Parts: sequence; C-alpha cells; structure tokens
Amino acid sequence: MRKMLTVGMAFLLMGVHNMNAQEITDMGHATIIFSQKGEIFLEKRDDATAIRKQSDGNAEEGLYDKGTSSFFNICWFTYQYPSTSGDGQEIMLSALACMPDNNEATINNVLVGCHATIAANRQCPSRFNQTGSNFSDVFLTMTLAGNTGQGQGDMAYNNLVILPDYEGYGITRERAHPYLSEEITGRQVTDAVKAGITLYQNDSQTEAIRRNFRDDWRTICTGYSQGGAVAMATQRYIEQNNLSEELHLAGSFCGDGPYDPVSTILYYLEKDQQGKALSMPVVLPMMLKGLCCYDETLSKYEVSDFLDERFLETGVLDWLDSKLMSTDNITDEWKKLYDKGKDGDETYYRSVLTRNGDARLSNIMKEEALSYFTQLLAENPDYATTGVPLPKGGTPGEDLHLALEHNNLTRNWTPQHPLFLYHSTGDEVVPYENYESAEAHLGEWVTFYNSFANSTHVATGIEFFMASSRLEGIRQLATSPHIGIENISIPVKADDALIYDLNGRAINGMPDYGVFIQQGKKMIHKR
Repeated sequence: MRKMLTVGMAFLLMGVHNMNAQEITDMGHATIIFSQKGEIFLEKRDDATAIRKQSDGNAEEGLYDKGTSSFFNICWFTYQYPSTSGDGQEIMLSALACMPDNNEATINNVLVGCHATIAANRQCPSRFNQTGSNFSDVFLTMTLAGNTGQGQGDMAYNNLVILPDYEGYGITRERAHPYLSEEITGRQVTDAVKAGITLYQNDSQTEAIRRNFRDDWRTICTGYSQGGAVAMATQRYIEQNNLSEELHLAGSFCGDGPYDPVSTILYYLEKDQQGKALSMPVVLPMMLKGLCCYDETLSKYEVSDFLDERFLETGVLDWLDSKLMSTDNITDEWKKLYDKGKDGDETYYRSVLTRNGDARLSNIMKEEALSYFTQLLAENPDYATTGVPLPKGGTPGEDLHLALEHNNLTRNWTPQHPLFLYHSTGDEVVPYENYESAEAHLGEWVTFYNSFANSTHVATGIEFFMASSRLEGIRQLATSPHIGIENISIPVKADDALIYDLNGRAINGMPDYGVFIQQGKKMIHKR
C-alpha cells in the first residue's frame, strides 16, 4: 500500500554552517576537546576542571576520545568494539556515540546514524573531533542528541546517537570497505549499537555524562544514500536475529538509499542508452572492489574484469585505497585528467570521462558485463516492480548479477517494523526505482515520504537532513506501540467507520498523528 506524505521544508535554524570542529571553539559557544599524539583532553562539566588522560591508541575495546558542544547541548565519545569482518574474522571496529549534555535530560531513543558514502577516512564519524565538518550528515545527526531549545517531551531529540564507522574506515582504514555489502555492514552496525549502549550505561568513564533511559525507549535506524541502505540493512539484521525486543526496535527512516542494486545498475544503463552520463561513476569501482573482496561469487574476479583499463588507469583504485580523497576530490581529479590527458595527448581520457568528471556506463564497463545487463534490461523493462530472473552464473555478467542480488534489501525479507522511505523522483545517483522496488516487494509497512523539491541526489540529501518530515518520522517511530508487525491484530471484520490502534483496539475519533488501522489497512497521519 502506497502512503504518500508530501514534505514541507522546515529548516533547522540552529546556526549550522560549513565549519570545521576548530571553528566551533572560535564561536565561544562550545568547547571541543581534541585527541593529539595519544592524549585525551576531557572537560568535567560540573566544575569546568580540565582533565587530561593518556591513551596509547591501541585497538582495545573502550573509550579513547571525547568532546562536547554547549551550543548544541551535546557531548560525545568515540569507542572501539568487537565484531566480525567481511571475511569472517574477529575484528575491532570504531564508532562515535553522542548524547545530551544536560543533567535533567532523559534518553528518549537510541538513534542509529548510518553515514552516507565517503571515500576519505577524515569523513568517518570517529574522526569528527579532528577533521569532521559541521555541515556533514554525521554532525546533523549528532545534533539530535541534544534538545536545542526543545522540551524533553519532543521525541525527536534527547537521544543516544550511535554513529558507526563502516569497515575500512576509522581504525580499520587499511582494509577494503565492503561497499553495499549489506549483510556485513548490518551486522557490524548492530554490534556497534549493542556495544555503545553497554559502554554508555556501564563504563566508569561515561558516568558523568550518563542519563537515564525512558521506560519505553526505542531504537530507530536512519541514514541517507548509502546510509539509508545501511539503516534498512541494520533493521533487517536486528529482526532476523531476534534482537528486536532486546534493542526495543521501532523501525527506520531512510533517505534515497540503494536498496536494490540490480535496479540501480539497470537504471544507469537505461540512462546511458538515452545518451546520459553517470554523474557519480566512482560508485562502480567502490562497489566492485568491495564485492570482489567480500562476496564469494566475485572472489575469483578483479575489478579490472569489469571496468575499462583506461578508466582504471586514471588511478581511481589507488585513490580509494589511500582513503585520502573524498568522492568530490576524485571527481575534481577526473576533470583535470579530461583536460590534460596523458603524455602530451590531451584527448587520452576523453573516451572514458566527460568534461564534468562524469562517465558514460557504456564507456567504462567492459563489453561482456555490459552486454549481459543490456539484454537483461531489454527483457525486463519494468525491472523495479516486477524483478528480474536470476542467472545460473559462470560468466562475469551473470556472477556480478548474483553478487548484486545477494545485497538486494527488497527481496527475501518481510519487515516486522515500519520503514519510512524518503526519496526524490529526480535522484540521478540513487534512482527512484529503489523506492519502487521496496514498495513492490516489502509489503504495506513501507511508507513513502515525497521529497519537497524532487531534485538531485546531493540537493535532496541536504533537504533530507533539514526537512521537518525527518523529525516527524522519528517522533512517530518513537511513540508507536513497541510491537512488531507479526504481533499486530487487525480486526478481520472491522467496522469501516471505526479506527483501531496497532493492538487492534477501537479508539474514539481520528488520531492527530501516528500509525493506526482503518478499513483493515494501516494508515499514517503527520502531526
């Protein structure tokens, strides 16, 4: 069932600008504590006495960096926790936890903030103190830990926010990142949530910043772009591993996520056939590198088996390995290479790149895989809603299809909690077909939040983090009955005139907001 909520843009006027962490200190409104050369600088908020603590920086479970912002009423710590790597080994990963810096606050929810696609290690959550941006998705999610003038009763604020580094970033920056490998990342993010809650509630170093949880606290997963898919993957992992009750799972609010990677590739090919370039071609080597490293079906391949040699000759795989360049930096380098070429030949890279640093899919994907997906598109024009048949495997194109399908979040899973999906029909990087696939295959607990401007991927990302609908969605998840879909009883012969709550009990009148049942269908009202 499709339930469309048109979004009105309401910006969060919190003084957020494109500043780095040091500039907040210069504002005079906040104190940021940096870890330098293995030393931690903490602030004891009750007497404002600076405390200095040594840290050797070893990958041991526990706290190693802290910070606070009085301007936003938040404080945070970074931590390391045990999990399982993409290749099945024990591993230590890193994360950031952020919470209200207010003695009177109560933790309303655990908000799982899943970050968007990054290529530079400086952008990961645990590096926020050193190199984080205050207009990043990481910081805009961190602000939901405070109240910024909102009362305790506003369920969108006063949260314990957990922001994991994905494998390949933070303390594991030397490892390959399993980009879009959803089972791997969903498991690791869930481990980060469990470890973060335990540290916050029990570790002696968090005692001064510890706040009580409300009796009916919820876990809510959220993120945009790659983070949107990771949020959905985390909800799936929690549900499928019987952790919903332990973690008080309420559901997810996801923005423009690549939930169906097969549909995403077919969309790129469809646009290529219309003469349009792929506007963020770096996602292809990122995805293929992760799949070749961690997906069993592609373990016998190299990225060069799928992508054109001249495109790879630009140095993109080395740039990704370095973790020094952001996706924007890589695009800028491609623009330069388009202009200057190689060895005096200015046109050398123009067969694989455009002047804007984009690329045509047909120019960078090798013929065997390209031909396979071209035929797949021709035979399945309604691929997002009807799906496509799976191959037997054995060729590069077929094996890539199988690997992508392994990470398709819209198949082989029935959600047990709400999925609020925000998506732009104009997204050229993570196309709207991803929402259509989720709606067609994940059941009636998928609720659509329409983008206000229906603009590009980057513009919609800014809108996602600043729109009132995200706050409204979090409030609705935070106040919905703590119950899974498998436990909800919808009256079989319900009176059409009556309205029921999610426990199947008749209620008087139309609720002002929230999820309810009418005429045997689940409905949602905005506040």
